Amino acid sequence: MIILVTLWDPHGLTSAVITVLGGGLITLFATLSHQPWAVPLADLGKLIILGIAVWGLFTLFLIIGTPTLVVRKRERLTFGLIAGIWIWLILGSMWLYAVSHGTFTDTVWPWLSFIPVFSLYLGILFGASAVGYLRVICFRASHADTLVILGAGLLNGDQIGRVLGARLDSALAFASRQDHPVALIVSGGQGTDETISEAAAMAGYLEHHGYSADLIIQETAATNTRTNLINSQRLWWRLPNQGGRVVLITNGYHLFRTRLLAQHFRLHVGGYPAPTRLGYLPIGWAREFLALIMLHPRLHRGLLIGMITMNLLWMLV
Repeated sequence: MIILVTLWDPHGLTSAVITVLGGGLITLFATLSHQPWAVPLADLGKLIILGIAVWGLFTLFLIIGTPTLVVRKRERLTFGLIAGIWIWLILGSMWLYAVSHGTFTDTVWPWLSFIPVFSLYLGILFGASAVGYLRVICFRASHADTLVILGAGLLNGDQIGRVLGARLDSALAFASRQDHPVALIVSGGQGTDETISEAAAMAGYLEHHGYSADLIIQETAATNTRTNLINSQRLWWRLPNQGGRVVLITNGYHLFRTRLLAQHFRLHVGGYPAPTRLGYLPIGWAREFLALIMLHPRLHRGLLIGMITMNLLWMLV
């Protein structure tokens, strides 16, 4: 079933969640089984779960420990939010300690059981996001008529940085492998600290590396991934055959959320991940996971309120 769901929707968040839950159940059943083959399977599952847990905790501490590196220039994490996360972590750790040391019943901790439950929910989301990231790296497009290159911030107001350069280099390499001319849509507006639009800088980079200016289309109004997609769609629909096979190019850690947004807008597009230097990947991924959580804030808030309510009812009844 997990394989069928993956093949049916390899880039969706729901299928990634099913993969995580399925993997957890397989690990649980293998742990409880007495068959010889189940031991290595259980050990492998536990190792994967431990790896995702360590990765998730590291990402969390990056977010609350270095928020200025993780969030974008126009955004910020408030002191109250960071303090709230620390309090949540401390209470959750104390809850686990009380359970493991037999000091749980007849204390305040049963009233706070919603904390580990909601933390588990967020952990499943993190695991699903990691699965989605790995999938977009593996299931990449190989053919295209139109490439949409998503912008990133410019250095010193007008210079292409490493992250954006990797996207542009990947687009040039991708286009060179096609047996026909490929239109390149460069998408990105001008920030308050930039002297030109990201699209103009990207177009200049592509032309400097020998790509025909006639095949480059600039989208100069986008300020985020949503507007990157919406504005670029209007441009590729004007091309012959409405752009043909359209492929989005951005860094791998960003591509999963980009594909989710494209699905939300009912855009039938492919994806191709640009490489990211290892030293920047943790910061980029932490930023992406925050953005993934903010895709459905009402859902998460509603689930938290529901868990608190169920916890209170369970204790009172």
